[in-house]
Amino acid sequence: MNRKIFDVVVIGMGPVGLTLAASLARRGRSVAVVERHAGLYGMPRAGHIDHEIVRILQSLGAAAPVLADAYPAVEYVWKNRSGETLLEFDWGAKAVSGYNSDYMQYQPLLEDALFAQIKDDPLVTLYRGWEAAEFEQHESSVRSVLYKTELQAGHHVPVRTQQSEAIEGAWLVGADGANSVVRRWLGIERDDLGFNEKWLDVDARKKRDFTLDFDCGQICDPARPVTVLPLGNRHRRWEWAMMPRETREQLEQPETAWKLLAEQGVSQDDVEIVRQIVYTFEARIARQWRDKRVFLAGDAAHTMPPFQGQGMCSGMRDAVNLAWKIDYVMRGISSDALLDTYQLERYAHVYDWTIISIESGKIPCTLDPAEAEARDARFRAGWRPPMPDFPRLNDGVLARDASGTIVPLAGQLGLQARVEKDGRSALFDDLFPGHGYLVISTAADPRESLSDTQLAWLDTLGTRIVHVGAPGDPHVDAIDIEGEYARYFAAHGIEVMIVRPDFYVFGAGTLDTLPALVESLRQGLYATDPGNAATSAHVAQPSLPCAPGALGAAR
Repeated sequence: MNRKIFDVVVIGMGPVGLTLAASLARRGRSVAVVERHAGLYGMPRAGHIDHEIVRILQSLGAAAPVLADAYPAVEYVWKNRSGETLLEFDWGAKAVSGYNSDYMQYQPLLEDALFAQIKDDPLVTLYRGWEAAEFEQHESSVRSVLYKTELQAGHHVPVRTQQSEAIEGAWLVGADGANSVVRRWLGIERDDLGFNEKWLDVDARKKRDFTLDFDCGQICDPARPVTVLPLGNRHRRWEWAMMPRETREQLEQPETAWKLLAEQGVSQDDVEIVRQIVYTFEARIARQWRDKRVFLAGDAAHTMPPFQGQGMCSGMRDAVNLAWKIDYVMRGISSDALLDTYQLERYAHVYDWTIISIESGKIPCTLDPAEAEARDARFRAGWRPPMPDFPRLNDGVLARDASGTIVPLAGQLGLQARVEKDGRSALFDDLFPGHGYLVISTAADPRESLSDTQLAWLDTLGTRIVHVGAPGDPHVDAIDIEGEYARYFAAHGIEVMIVRPDFYVFGAGTLDTLPALVESLRQGLYATDPGNAATSAHVAQPSLPCAPGALGAAR
């Protein structure tokens, strides 16, 4: 067998694998993407993306085709069987990333948009119709043996042939779904957070425009809970809970779908069914996301109920978090210890979203009529389910003060707003593209506060340094045409902030504190520069959360 060598081997070509491959290739990394199916899956699963995910797509050149069909969600509502609102989320506001807060989308279009970014990239080798079946870890690489697959008549899952090929990567990432082969090979167990429900999913293509009494949310009817969602502008989704004594076979009969759709006022004149399947909603998190040179990402590392639409979003966050860290380690900027912050940062974020999703799912998944009435009464009295704060990063590569406390604003998503440069106005990332760090100030040119040594080191990170100012100021790099940066910086009492490659704020403060922030960043990145006064030798190794019980210490 011939052996081919890559920087990173990605197992799985869903949204997470595609995002990771595109992110790595943009950084100059050679990538092999292995997928046992010959093409993209082509069927919708996730229906929701938020503003953070759109900004990720923007950074990869994939936002425009997704937004062309995406449906900007205004609200997400839980109603009882009488149509009374129990709980609602306002999704209509503009978010910090420069987009609407939330969108409903048709996943095949998102995958097509991401695939378009890698299919002709000379740094990306696609192994479509190949199954990764054998793995070996070595000191400096991971070897995989791939087997060609073929789809036999009457089967939906490709089967392995005798044709094989060996490939090798400095790193390997299992983005191969909830039934991950990579996770099983590593022997990594998952913690079950205690949610297991079966629902019938029916996805349909609209034949004509029609109006529904209920557009986006949950109908919390104990007789049969229902989810109603748009999937972009041309498709819709309905989901119904599997009731006691029902079977998967019964629910997957076409006549069952049409009967249930008729109860929602929808007929064959309105839609064409493109997918009808019973899903099991679960909440599980892998205890370990890294084993030496192998990582888990997306559903391979975590699954959650769909009631907040954050499963795929969480996996895409995994991908961008991991991509820039692998790149910095391979470029010699950071030591290998930086890669341990991947699980440290992402586990807590995923855990919080999983708990929010479970608590949200408990509302419609109440099947006893008396319990449902008691639930409704609690909501009428002002009760709300216990949910953690909206997730943010709370450990890892974040600036800290002298006591070790994370500084204000660090760990939150950084602002993106419209600016003007050289007579052109657009969102910031379109005018200042890049895949490294960002130092941005509204007070003065940040370069004037930094030494030549610090500027040179920031340049190795691919850092963009930008002074944003008011219209008419000839000394700025960009004009804050809508005043959003001025308002944001004033509201937080800051003059400058450092933003990570995944758009989270590393730290913020005054221009006087910027040199100290940069030195803190050296430490946080486990810098390998021997001339650095604060090298990785002086940074405590992170302790990894591996179970819900261990998470408390890390949060």
